[in-house]
Amino acid sequence: MKKLVLFIALAALSACSVKEDRAFCPAWCVVYSDGYVAEGCSGNVTCNVATPWEDIYEYDHSEFSRFYTKGDLVLEVPRNEKLYLDVFCGVDEMDLNGSVLTIPMGFCCDCIYSGHGSIIIRGEEGAAGLPLNKDFALLEMKVAGEIPDEPLFDFRILGNVDGYSLPGGAPHRGEFDYSPREESGHCYRARLPRQADDTLLLDIMDKADGFLVARLPLGEIIRNLGYDWSVPDLKDISIVIYLSAANFEIEVTAWDNSEIINVIL
Repeated sequence: MKKLVLFIALAALSACSVKEDRAFCPAWCVVYSDGYVAEGCSGNVTCNVATPWEDIYEYDHSEFSRFYTKGDLVLEVPRNEKLYLDVFCGVDEMDLNGSVLTIPMGFCCDCIYSGHGSIIIRGEEGAAGLPLNKDFALLEMKVAGEIPDEPLFDFRILGNVDGYSLPGGAPHRGEFDYSPREESGHCYRARLPRQADDTLLLDIMDKADGFLVARLPLGEIIRNLGYDWSVPDLKDISIVIYLSAANFEIEVTAWDNSEIINVIL
């Protein structure tokens, strides 16, 4: 009911005439690209507006071209209030639940590119240029070594971030649980949301009975190799898992450094 009342109020305000005090009339906010779009960005644009006093009340789902061309993406907003703007590109399986863009349980993160900012519009119209930064990391795990005809193991990634908080796009605390499937070339891939800490875990399980063979502190391994979850454009992560008769050898190879961890079976 709160959102409905706000919507009705905004609709009534939009009828302001030139004779009225326009300080309380709505304004127009032009949302557009500031010129920076991270490589790989594609899909539609999801735009949200919030004020310090209300939950998110404006939602726009547009073709990317509208965001890229200044003047094509225009939202009706309150005047003389601080507005928080969040733009996401690449939303597919994820859901907008109130003030959270959520990853459904059992899924991985979408290919999210995002921009965030704020504005106060005093007059009839204001404009906000936002970037689109890469807001996810592609984790690629490749199995090498003595590989049997039938896979022996399954992999499961556990974490404490299940999406992005609005406004601002900060990592949202919640359960992340994703089991990637084997792809061609004995490769497993998972898209990870921006992390708030180093608590990511990688479980290696026996494929036959689901028994947990090993649990690795993936987040700590990534941190020790110098990975930074706070940079605007997240780098991808590559892990090579070497199978042998006696152990795993796990090598993280995404950056200048690498580390090999032996897991005894």
